[in-house]
Amino acid sequence: MTGGSGGAPAHGGDAGAGTGSAATGVPGSFRTTTEVAWDELDALGVLHHARFPVHAERAFSRLLDTMGYPYDPDPAVHPERHHVVARLDITFTGPVDRPGTLHIEQRVTALGRTSLTTGFTVMAADGDGAAAGAVAEGARTAVHIDRATRRPRPWSEEFRARLRAALAGPPAARDGGRKETTPWT
Repeated sequence: MTGGSGGAPAHGGDAGAGTGSAATGVPGSFRTTTEVAWDELDALGVLHHARFPVHAERAFSRLLDTMGYPYDPDPAVHPERHHVVARLDITFTGPVDRPGTLHIEQRVTALGRTSLTTGFTVMAADGDGAAAGAVAEGARTAVHIDRATRRPRPWSEEFRARLRAALAGPPAARDGGRKETTPWT
């Protein structure tokens, strides 16, 4: 599934990785889980392809929560959460054929002046709930915007520092050095 125009990001954001911009990756990764509900399965009994971006978005929201930017409907609170998705690419590599846990690992592949590209891997859970094989790989580019003008705005230095800390934060003991949070519910 691909969104965006394939050229310059929507709303005039910087282009990100692979374009010669000043965008660079950030070391580390962030892992969280989301739950697949039975009503997300299609007529074939597998997770519908349109639901994968929803789970990726929930995982990104968990990253922002962890960074200290919980959602608030007041536009003056946590303006760092305000972004639009300029591009979304997903390659499906296997089915999710039952309700249960998805493990989602995110990596920052490019952090530009106004854009943020995260690569993500979606893994289904095995019978014990642990991450098994990958079922989807993707990338998502978000452009930080000013809610009043709806124009791109630079990510703050505070946001950049919190992002680095969240990706390099204290590893979960059972997760081989990767950070994991509680499931999305």
